[in-house]
Amino acid sequence: MKFPSTSFSLLSRLKHPGDSSMWQASWKRFLELYHEPLTVVARSCYRHHTGGQEPSTGFVEDAVADTIADFFSRSQHRYDASKGRLRSYLRMIANARVVDRLRRERPIDQRALEEANLSEAPAESDHERSAFRRSLLAMLIEELRNQIPMRQFEIFERVKLKHQAPDYVAEDFAITRAMVDRQVYKAMTKLRQLAQQPEYQEELSD
Repeated sequence: MKFPSTSFSLLSRLKHPGDSSMWQASWKRFLELYHEPLTVVARSCYRHHTGGQEPSTGFVEDAVADTIADFFSRSQHRYDASKGRLRSYLRMIANARVVDRLRRERPIDQRALEEANLSEAPAESDHERSAFRRSLLAMLIEELRNQIPMRQFEIFERVKLKHQAPDYVAEDFAITRAMVDRQVYKAMTKLRQLAQQPEYQEELSD
């Protein structure tokens, strides 16, 4: 199964906030989804530009905050899905913010930084891809939650996400095992349909 790109509806709400409460919820969701991947990217960029040195937790957290602030204030309006994947765009911003912080906070390494190609982030690692995949899968699951009956989602969640035994779930819901299987099948079918939408096909194609 392929994983989705960032939801167009989420980006739309971020760019054109008609409802302040919806806008705030959208940003909260964005932070939940992308904080972990951006943390991995920031750490990778730091290592790349310092010859393998490890950043402090504080440096990484500040770089991620800078990246999110940049995207929040201006870069989200420049993002064009037809020109590339959002994860690539976010990596570019994160690399720039890491370099900014290195220039400000590591004057001893200034010469090494000037000799490096600072405009380019390091090649995307398997760790980064896994982090983005987890976040994008979480978004797909959220879309599923919004498009199927809540009871059906709860059954799907307990069987497929929490790995509870179908017989146990059937007993807890006071339904038959066959009904549990049907609800899970319907949810999985819808999940596959969501994942096949055109806007979901590009983000994690390697």
